[in-house]
Amino acid sequence: LMLRSKLTFDQLLGINIQYGADQSIVRAYPGHWTKSSALCSNHVMRSGRHFAYFTALLAGNGWSIGLVRPVQLNRSDFDSPTTSRFCEYLIGQRTERWSDSSVHCCGLNCYGKFITYTCNQNQTTRKIDRFRSGATFGLLLDLNEGTLTVYQTGQRLAKLKDGLAGEYCWYAAVLSASIAVKRGLAPFD
Repeated sequence: LMLRSKLTFDQLLGINIQYGADQSIVRAYPGHWTKSSALCSNHVMRSGRHFAYFTALLAGNGWSIGLVRPVQLNRSDFDSPTTSRFCEYLIGQRTERWSDSSVHCCGLNCYGKFITYTCNQNQTTRKIDRFRSGATFGLLLDLNEGTLTVYQTGQRLAKLKDGLAGEYCWYAAVLSASIAVKRGLAPFD
């Protein structure tokens, strides 16, 4: 049933975000420069392989896409799942379903940098080769293998992370952009 349902953002965080034509699109308010985020927390991924396409609809910098632990939040409490306050909140919401993985949030930004947040003040960053900001990106979360892989225009770019376990949901953060999310089938490697 989940495979057939449309992927949508159900939680908006921060003051600089609104829905686009429907809940599969989020965009920043024009002229505001505050990072805000949207979570697909109504689509919790617990096992198996999950693939989503993310497309930047409005040219502009200031976006990131990735995974975060599924939690229910108040819109005004946080602007992004990448802040230290959010990490502190996450740790307080930890459940047995999160398993023993210390990765609670990780994402790819518009500059081709992949950032992992472990919520113990450790943050790792690495640049992704062959990254082109204007393309459609696919993220494959394989919870059987514990990996996150990025695809660009149907081609595999890189395995971004391993050691993932437990529950996750997709997120998008915007500063001056518009992002659409869509469920898809993973390309064959």
